[in-house]
Amino acid sequence: MSVSASKPILRIPDSVRRDVLAYRAHVEKFLTGETSAVAFRAYRVPMGIYEQRTSGHYMVRVRIGAGLATGGQLRKIAQMSTRFGNGVLHVTTRQNIQIHDVKIEQTPDVLEQLLEAGLSARGGGGNTVRNVSACPGSGFCPNERFEVAPYAIACAEHLLDDSASFNLPRKFKIAFSGCPSDCALASVADVGFFAVERDGCKGFAVYAGGGLGPNAAVGVKIEDFINGDEVFTVAEAVKHIFDAHGDRANRHKARLRYVLKRLGEKEFVELYRRQKQRLIEGGLASIASVRDIFEPFHRVLPASHAASVPLPPGVIAEKTPGLYTLPVTLNLGDLAANEMLAVADLAEKYGCGLIRTTQLQNLLISGIGAGDISAAADELRWKVQSLASQNPQIVACTGAATCKLGLCLSRGLATAIADATRDLPAVNGPAATIRISGCPNSCGHHSVAAIGFQGKAKRVNGRLMPCYDVMTGANISMGEASLADRIGTVPAKCIPGMMGQVMAKGSVDFNLLRRLIDEYGDFSVEFPEDYFRDFGSYEPFSLAGRGPGECGAGVMDVIVLDLDEAKSAAAQAARLPAGKDRDDTIYRAVLSAARALLVTFGLEPKKDREIFAEFAAHLIDPGWVVPETKDLLNRAVDYRMGDIDSLDDLLPQVDKLVERIDTLFKSLDAALKFRAEPVAAPAAANSSHSVRRIDLRGVACPLNFVKAKLELEKVAIGDVLEVLLDGGEPINNVPASFASQGQEVLATEPAGDHFRLTIRRSK
Repeated sequence: MSVSASKPILRIPDSVRRDVLAYRAHVEKFLTGETSAVAFRAYRVPMGIYEQRTSGHYMVRVRIGAGLATGGQLRKIAQMSTRFGNGVLHVTTRQNIQIHDVKIEQTPDVLEQLLEAGLSARGGGGNTVRNVSACPGSGFCPNERFEVAPYAIACAEHLLDDSASFNLPRKFKIAFSGCPSDCALASVADVGFFAVERDGCKGFAVYAGGGLGPNAAVGVKIEDFINGDEVFTVAEAVKHIFDAHGDRANRHKARLRYVLKRLGEKEFVELYRRQKQRLIEGGLASIASVRDIFEPFHRVLPASHAASVPLPPGVIAEKTPGLYTLPVTLNLGDLAANEMLAVADLAEKYGCGLIRTTQLQNLLISGIGAGDISAAADELRWKVQSLASQNPQIVACTGAATCKLGLCLSRGLATAIADATRDLPAVNGPAATIRISGCPNSCGHHSVAAIGFQGKAKRVNGRLMPCYDVMTGANISMGEASLADRIGTVPAKCIPGMMGQVMAKGSVDFNLLRRLIDEYGDFSVEFPEDYFRDFGSYEPFSLAGRGPGECGAGVMDVIVLDLDEAKSAAAQAARLPAGKDRDDTIYRAVLSAARALLVTFGLEPKKDREIFAEFAAHLIDPGWVVPETKDLLNRAVDYRMGDIDSLDDLLPQVDKLVERIDTLFKSLDAALKFRAEPVAAPAAANSSHSVRRIDLRGVACPLNFVKAKLELEKVAIGDVLEVLLDGGEPINNVPASFASQGQEVLATEPAGDHFRLTIRRSK
């Protein structure tokens, strides 16, 4: 007979309840136009409400404290998904559960009804203290030093009750690991607590300044040992440092790891110690209690149940003799709402009523007696159709299918890899887990993978191709953590077959992997047309729709592609001996550098001569680049036409050009304007006149946004511009782009087979 608890594990503070109840009024103001989209976004994202890539659909990220939920709570989440969403739940790599495809007007109902089950999405997104995660095996794992989940829950309750936790420079992540193996990934958290025992006392070693995403880093040790009741002071001290020293002006450099890098380890640790001492002397306003959250779920079994029994595959023996944990291994973290209901029923029928979410996007049903484990496993297979093969385990973010930051369709790649390896012998050890992220933000945790893939876009023969950086060799453990190394870049379409080859013999052949990456990473060959389409897409690969409602974010990615190509070619040319290969590489560097910034002017010329001409008109003549660069461009054209034999003497000028383009790129603001100073006087004054209407039908994202933005700049502040746009991505993306830049979107309305966007220039 199972034991169940009605009380929630994580106690929602009254301050969070008030925020949730106040959210409805903010939605109503947004729907009536009293609040702009930009202002509303700043409020809804910290409430855990994210806009999906499909216009008009939103995701609700429900915090699951320490990854622990009751059967009743899972039922409520499943009911919300069926009633308001698409009926499919998603378990994240930080132990949250997401509800997708919710209409914005329904989000208040979702948040309020979640409160009834002791759940909240507050802090599920934005510049906030995110879900405090913990080892999914806390409470039952035989290897744990002691149970860390009670400390994670208490820490979360303490920080949730502090309004400062919701207005930080960027996201702030805390993790608790129960042993050095670091299942909770505390090594790469902003604050990571490792359970240790000293002289019979329970406590923690503490690391800080870790993080995944671009420029990932492992944390540095800030405490050898603290007592358990010090976790609140330590977390507060690090949060205070982040609040005071995080870069609020540049969100791309705002995470705590950049503070650590800027200050250096010694100064960072000293700053932490001073802040901790101030908190000790002043005292914390309130401290949540560390309580035995597992007590309601304890099971006492008859001695007969402790007998050894045959176990179904994958079942985990708990530290309490006779009790077992049944893994619910999901396909990319997804399961249908009715399947979630079945898991809740199984947890209460056979287990202790407690379900755990894991960093591998799975669920665990714990506390099942030996006599029930086979029946529970059989019933799970019967009722949950979303179960995935456990080998290889594939972790993947949602990718460009729904995420506005996504570059590649990471879930499509994951499915293709699973298909290619399904019939292969089982692979054991860490290499049995493949981690995939659709962009550098590492929601799929590729930086901590034995084998990981990071999505990127690469320009090949003038076209964008979905590709992935291949990462290997991570080691995540207390005090010895190291991140994966990038060993090459390959087209997305090569990866499934490549993984089938390297895993063919029941282990990962890393030597073969490196050889195949060298082979598939040769982008000088001709590629079939299919390579320019991502998995599951029939359209050519593009960055349209990327960014938090901003086409401008896609513009930045296109610039990075050309700038990286220019840097790479210049560096390669310096290493080559004199000759045609060196000259061709110098030319490629000049062409890529000249093309890189033209998209910010609404230009996408195809021919080399046109690229050089537009570069001269928009960057040399206005004084952004030195006038002498015209001679460099003319020499490049002469070489291309065969009028001169070599560009060898131009390499120093090319290096200076690439350096200047990089400086201009880094100075771009949100409106795609240079903050850098010109290096020369303009060749001639530019004239302009007011434009009230522009026809951008047939112009794709993100170029349509750039062209419209340039036309709006010719309109006087307060005047109106009408833009004709195609349906689909253009009308979905361009209005949001202008709203995010503070312009007033007056209307978006059908106009026959296209749409009319009306904007009033506000600044």
